[in-house]
Amino acid sequence: MIILKILLIIGIVFAALFVLSLIIYFFNLDMKAAAAIMPLFSKHYDRVDRKKKRQNDGGKKGRVHGEGIG
Repeated sequence: MIILKILLIIGIVFAALFVLSLIIYFFNLDMKAAAAIMPLFSKHYDRVDRKKKRQNDGGKKGRVHGEGIG
């Protein structure tokens, strides 16, 4: 009896999550949320210092796979 209750609760949770995912998909809420928080990300990104030293790539800059070998 207790296993049946646990399975029923798990089934209800899965069904609720499925319905929630359909609502998010139907109304395109994920992209609306991303558009709403984009100004916050842009503000942070604009403050980041971009004057960092480039790491040495071991002289491989500009080479294509296998180019310059042999």
